[in-house]
Amino acid sequence: ARQAESAATMALNVLGQKWVLRIVRELGARKRRFCELQDALGGANSATLPQRLRLLEDEGLIARRIVSSVPPWVEYSLTDKGSDLCRAIGGIERWADRWARVN
Repeated sequence: ARQAESAATMALNVLGQKWVLRIVRELGARKRRFCELQDALGGANSATLPQRLRLLEDEGLIARRIVSSVPPWVEYSLTDKGSDLCRAIGGIERWADRWARVN
C-alpha cells in the first residue's frame, strides 16, 4: 500500500499543476500545435505552457514531433500513457456532471 500511495502522490503532484489536465484533455481530441493549444486553453501564458509541455513529455504523457524547422512547426499529441489519463479525466468529468454543483 505504501508504494501505491507514493505513486499516487507523485502522480497528483504532476496532475495538480496548473494547465496539466486541460492540456491532456485538449490533446485527447487531436494533435495540436503550440499556438493552437495556447488558444484552446485561453490564458496559458507563453512561459508556463512550454514548461508544462516539457513536464508532460518528460512524464511520457505527450509526444512532441517537429514537422518543419522553417517555419518552426511542432505538433503535440498524447502517447498511450496520456490517452489512458485522458480516459481517466473523462471519468472525473462524468463524476463532476453528476455530483458537483456549479453556483
